[in-house]
Amino acid sequence: MQYGDFISVIIPVYNRAATLARSVGSICRQTYPNLEILVIDDCSTDNIEGAVAALNDPRVRLVRRAQNGGAAAARNTGVASATHDLIAFMDSDDVSLHDRFEQEMRLLCTLPEDYIGVYSAAIAHTDTTEQMRSMAAARVLPPPHRRMLSGDLFAETLRGNFIDMPTMLLKKDAVLAAGRFDERLRNNVDWDFTLRLTQQGKFGFVPQPLYVFSYVPRVSHGNDHISHNPRYSVLSYSYITGKLRRAGHKGPEMAGHYAAAGSYLMRIGRPALARRYFEAARCITPRNPRLWAHLVLSRLPVLHGWARGRAARFS
Repeated sequence: MQYGDFISVIIPVYNRAATLARSVGSICRQTYPNLEILVIDDCSTDNIEGAVAALNDPRVRLVRRAQNGGAAAARNTGVASATHDLIAFMDSDDVSLHDRFEQEMRLLCTLPEDYIGVYSAAIAHTDTTEQMRSMAAARVLPPPHRRMLSGDLFAETLRGNFIDMPTMLLKKDAVLAAGRFDERLRNNVDWDFTLRLTQQGKFGFVPQPLYVFSYVPRVSHGNDHISHNPRYSVLSYSYITGKLRRAGHKGPEMAGHYAAAGSYLMRIGRPALARRYFEAARCITPRNPRLWAHLVLSRLPVLHGWARGRAARFS
C-alpha cells in the first residue's frame, strides 16, 4: 500500500438527485485525485442520471441496480463493481471535507500490515430551519469520552457501534473477508458490518473531523423513513444480538445486549420474545435484580395488553 494508490468510493443513492451535487461533488473536489467514484442507483425514480452527468467528472461511474434492495444491497453492488484495492464509503446526503482522503491515505501508508483501514472523526448536526434554530444541536463522533480509538477495536465495537462507517478507508481484501452487508437487515446495517470488519484487523484513527452529516431530530418530525422506524430498529438490534450469540460471544457485553434487546422488544409488544433475551442475560449475570424485575414484568397479563397497544402504534 502506497500513497497514490487508487480508491474506489461507493455511494449508494435512492431518489436523492437533488443532493448529489453537494455529496458526490465533495468527493470530486478532493485534494487526493486518484479516485473511482461509484454512484450505485438503487432503482431511483428521479433524475439520477442527469445529476451525475451535471457533475461533469469522468471519474464518476453510474451503476444501476435492476431491483430495489436498500442500502445494504447497494453497497454490496458497489463492492462487486469496485476495480481497485482500496474501498471507501459515502452516503448520498453527506459531505466529506476536501482533504479527507489525503489525510486518511497518509495515515494508512504509515501503519503496519495488520492494519486493514482507517477512519476519521465526524460531525453530526441537526437539520433545522431558521425558525427552529433554537433546537439546533451538534455532536462529534466518536464521542469525546471514548479512549480506545485505534488498534484492535473488536471488543470496543462489541460494546456498541462508535465508528461512523462512511468515514472508513479500507483494504478491499479485508472487506471481502468480512463478508457481504446483510441485506436482511432494515436498520443497524453499519454496526453489523463493522462487527465483522473489526475482526479482520486493526484500525487507525484520524482525530480531525473529516465528514459531516445532518439529521432531523426524531421528536420533531413524522418521518417514517426506515432509519427512524422504531420497530425496524428494535428487530434489527435483536437480530444482530442473536448473530453474536450464535457466533459464540459471551461475557458482560453480551448480557447488556440481551437485556437491551429484551427491553426494546417489550416496547414494541413482543414480551414472549423479550423474555428469551432476559433469560439469556440472566444466565450471564444471575444476580442482576433489574433482570429479575424485567422477567416478572414480561409475564404479567396486564402488561401484555399494554404491549399490544404499543405494538399497534408501530405496525
